[in-house]
Amino acid sequence: MNKVQLEFQVLNNKLEKLLERLSKFSNEQLNQKLIDGKWSINENIYHLILAEKGTEKYIRTKTSYPDTLVSVNILSRIKSFILESFLKLGVSYKGPAIVTENFPENFDFKELKKDWINSRKSFLEYTQTLNDEILSKGIFRHAIIGRMDIYMTLHFFKFHFDHHKKIIHKLESKL
Repeated sequence: MNKVQLEFQVLNNKLEKLLERLSKFSNEQLNQKLIDGKWSINENIYHLILAEKGTEKYIRTKTSYPDTLVSVNILSRIKSFILESFLKLGVSYKGPAIVTENFPENFDFKELKKDWINSRKSFLEYTQTLNDEILSKGIFRHAIIGRMDIYMTLHFFKFHFDHHKKIIHKLESKL
């Protein structure tokens, strides 16, 4: 198993545990806005799915032009560390509109679960078609961090997931 596959395995283990934990709740409960002005549990899940799907789409486009890929600079690595630290402290920031706005009113948890699992599978399978030279280039551009290679991107997925998992657990305690 290569390093990318191991990173996906960690992500999938986290996902599996969260989905199993939430499966005991009804769609009504998971769609309920428990804190004024904040997302429901399902909206948090939908946001995470959109972020991952959008990242895969971006990477598919970017890697189709390998000659335009640039190296990751040290500043991006520093920004990644700082952002992760802030998220661990519970500080939030508003992400791009494409992953934070115009959500449907209600979600079907089973459909979200299926969509996320399929999305993760698609992303892993795609990364397996890319060579190490491409994977180590700045194949994704995060709005705050800047250019990230696949390893930084998957690390971002982990701390982004953990940030929302804390929020989800807080909401879950109110059900």
